[in-house]
Amino acid sequence: MSQNVKFVINTVDREKEIVRMTLKNIKFLKDNKINFSLPVKTVEEEYDIKKYETFREKVEQAWDKKKDFTQRLLTFFHEPLETKFVVEISNYGPLGFYSFNKHAVTINLNTRLNPIDTIMHEMTHIMVEPFVLRYHISYHQKENIVNAILRILETTPSI
Repeated sequence: MSQNVKFVINTVDREKEIVRMTLKNIKFLKDNKINFSLPVKTVEEEYDIKKYETFREKVEQAWDKKKDFTQRLLTFFHEPLETKFVVEISNYGPLGFYSFNKHAVTINLNTRLNPIDTIMHEMTHIMVEPFVLRYHISYHQKENIVNAILRILETTPSI
């Protein structure tokens, strides 16, 4: 596993925070056709640690095949190679999202997307965020920039 990336399972309290954040941003999520999940019952009733552990193990194994991505991303942005990221495993919220200040990516275990691709996408968002804030880049422009950088990183072997 990459030394730069730590995979963690969210606690019940963190899951509740994500549910609150999702509900607060539900209009934005729906307007932008962003898939998300919310509890059917209560977070406590649905919390199944085995489900989280199984997903984390699967993602950690898959990440091992892409572990050079972090170094390539950090090199591309001229960031210290020691920079760390946390990947939170969640059952709720958007299928993937990020926290710039915490250098954290949250991956929803209900995603039908490739979780590794989602993690790489959200890590790239973290690196792009200072530019987004500085230049007031719109949501759709930001997504295009992130996707363009990911294509560069995939197709340029020397980075």
